[in-house]
Amino acid sequence: MKRIKDKVNNALRRFSRVDPAPPAKSTEVAAREVITGDPFLPPELEREIFVLVAVNDPVDGWTHQHVGDMVLVLPQVCRRVQIWIEPLIYERISLLQSFNGGQPVPRFLATIDTRPASFFALHVKYLYFDYTVPLLAVQRVLSVCTGVVSVGCHHPYLSLAPLLAPLPLQRLCVSEFALPSTPADLPPWTASLTELGLTQSLPPDSAAALAALPALTHLAVDFEAVPNPDTPGMGTALAQLLAASPPLRCLVLMTSSKSDYRWAYERLRKDAFGDARLHVHLRPIPDGTWDAWSRRVPDVFVEAEEALERRRVAAAARAER
Repeated sequence: MKRIKDKVNNALRRFSRVDPAPPAKSTEVAAREVITGDPFLPPELEREIFVLVAVNDPVDGWTHQHVGDMVLVLPQVCRRVQIWIEPLIYERISLLQSFNGGQPVPRFLATIDTRPASFFALHVKYLYFDYTVPLLAVQRVLSVCTGVVSVGCHHPYLSLAPLLAPLPLQRLCVSEFALPSTPADLPPWTASLTELGLTQSLPPDSAAALAALPALTHLAVDFEAVPNPDTPGMGTALAQLLAASPPLRCLVLMTSSKSDYRWAYERLRKDAFGDARLHVHLRPIPDGTWDAWSRRVPDVFVEAEEALERRRVAAAARAER
């Protein structure tokens, strides 16, 4: 951390007049450097430099952070840098189980209590909650993050429906999904939702649910969500999903083990399933899609589309022979 702070201070000296702190005595605490006077650079250019540094700071994939360690230090430089950088930090919030003794959920809930709700409504755009986050905590976060376009969690849609209804959602992942049967009661985001993930079960009436989502182009379904995957009906269930939503470009069947992955392909072969829009993927659905959004990395739909394109190219090459 000291190395990162030194790098930030060295960069800041190039753009502002900085009074360096005197060398610290062994028995005294070193004074902080104080920025005085006007910056050498125009504020717009200074902001662009700091934002560029933040966006290009390397991210450690093991931390599940969407920003690098230096970005977390930059808000301590001065007030104006804090105003510029914090929106980048809070844009994507991923609340995961901590294995190093941290408490991300209580810490974020405490942060919510110390800032105006308007801050989170304006800056938070992507939310992901893993299976350890209780429903009450999810509801509390959604009550202030009213500008999010992407939400992923492990709770049923109906338990969150009042909080999700006013959001400008484009992507959603829930354990169970059901919409009102009356068109007038549908939330506004049903017209704009493009990507949907289902982790535990399919809608009771899949045809009606998908028909209410005219903009839906990508659907991910967990292997365990398909009814009776051991029976010949699995291929039929997936075919019905694709038939219910003609705009769908990609249906991803998520598997979390190699045995499920192999069995899914075998089951589809026996069912004579042949829709080219289906991709079977070996990765649990939350880690494959919604956690990826919170970390600025390619999600499973990107990988699936690439796989489908390779399949189309290979099929075209075989047809030309």
